[in-house]
Amino acid sequence: MREAIQALSLLTIIIPILGWVIISSWYRKGVKLASYALAFSIATLLTSSINIPIFFLNSSPRIIFSPLSFRGIGIFSFILDGVSITISFLVAFIGFLILLFSQGYMTPRNREHRIDRGFSWFYGLMLLFMASMIGVIYSYSLISMTIFYELTSICSWALIGFFHEDPKSRYASKKALYITHLGWFFLIAASALIYSSTGKITLDALQELNPALRGIAVILIAIACWSKSAQVPFFTWLPDAMVAPTPVSAYLHAAAMVKVGAYLLFRTIQYSIPLDFNISFIIGLMAIITMIYGLLMYVPQLDMKRLLAYSTITQISYMFLALSFASLGEVNGLRASIFHLWNHAYAKALFFLIAGALAYSTGSRFMSDYSGIISRSKTISLGFAVAAFSIVGVPPLNCFYSKFLIFLSGFSAGNIFAGILTLIAIGESVCSFIVFLYWFTRCVYGDPSDMVEKAQEIPKSILSSLMILIAMCMVSAYLFYPILGGVNFWRG
Repeated sequence: MREAIQALSLLTIIIPILGWVIISSWYRKGVKLASYALAFSIATLLTSSINIPIFFLNSSPRIIFSPLSFRGIGIFSFILDGVSITISFLVAFIGFLILLFSQGYMTPRNREHRIDRGFSWFYGLMLLFMASMIGVIYSYSLISMTIFYELTSICSWALIGFFHEDPKSRYASKKALYITHLGWFFLIAASALIYSSTGKITLDALQELNPALRGIAVILIAIACWSKSAQVPFFTWLPDAMVAPTPVSAYLHAAAMVKVGAYLLFRTIQYSIPLDFNISFIIGLMAIITMIYGLLMYVPQLDMKRLLAYSTITQISYMFLALSFASLGEVNGLRASIFHLWNHAYAKALFFLIAGALAYSTGSRFMSDYSGIISRSKTISLGFAVAAFSIVGVPPLNCFYSKFLIFLSGFSAGNIFAGILTLIAIGESVCSFIVFLYWFTRCVYGDPSDMVEKAQEIPKSILSSLMILIAMCMVSAYLFYPILGGVNFWRG
């Protein structure tokens, strides 16, 4: 059974890489690349789905194996546990839905961007993006983590710059690469520190460091995570990256790239306890600063994708806030961070694809042009409501449960500082609810704008992906909840 789990896990990385190789080789050959990319994503989704029941029938809570080693060092060393198996499914599932959405979006009929070329580039790189993110999820060795970490940056750079003839697109793609690449150096520095001190390069080596060196290593990794997850002061690349096609933006925010940082710090904290209070103070303070800044930046935004970019910045900061509580030894903080990563992925994918569907149909990304959406599409209106109210934590939608657990972990941490940060986060949640309620009522209701009245029909592939995500925003918390009890600190 262990061999089957390992084989299926490797296939979830190999299949999309194979798809990237094949689709990239068909440049200018006129094949139906969208259908082939969708087929590879379905195959990846199947392997990750089949792996879930097989893993949980296995008696071991985790499996660690190294398919590639050099002189006893696992260059590619992977960890298979409840979190990595489930989050790899998330990456494959969201990737499949976004590629399904792309069947209708990436066409010459798109009113926002008339897309009639670059299909090999887009579909091939989306599959490679999927593979690199799954590689991050499974990585136990810091060597494989740094390789896949950088590969997500390269994929993002290439996809953000899809409209390369536009100077804004070229600028945004380079900016994303430079900032996230800077973080990569901090990850390498942390890896070098760990190896030079312990002779090991796996996550569990963090426990063998003395408290001072462990704290330094965690902060170095945290800086790498902040750059990847667009936290203050590294946030500027993410709003500019919204020049990319909407499927790229959706995957960046929902299941890849910006989630790398939150996931990497989750694994780091999981293997680093006990930590000094100063580590929790730094991580928590940076999370709250980012959260407040992101909230303030909601106000001037009229471009829907830029508003959603700042929303992602703030929601990722909730995950970092939970991890600051976890660094105090509060296990619910650890659980809340990965729970929110799971729930937020579905809500944010839905919200971005709603933005893409509206831009496809109307030709505009400005929310002031969207008045009266409900008169044209009940599905879009429902999706707008579910995505907006899920992200701000309205029950019974999915993000309510993970936000509640974050607040609970803050109050349970037994620390005045953690309690103050939790109160600030609750205030941010209330304020963001007001902002999103305003835009919901203004966009969905009222007299239809000229843009909405002249909107074209939305393809079935787009509507299908939206309906699946609407359903997932309602049930995803219940699907992940049974796994939460198995999320714990690893001590040795």
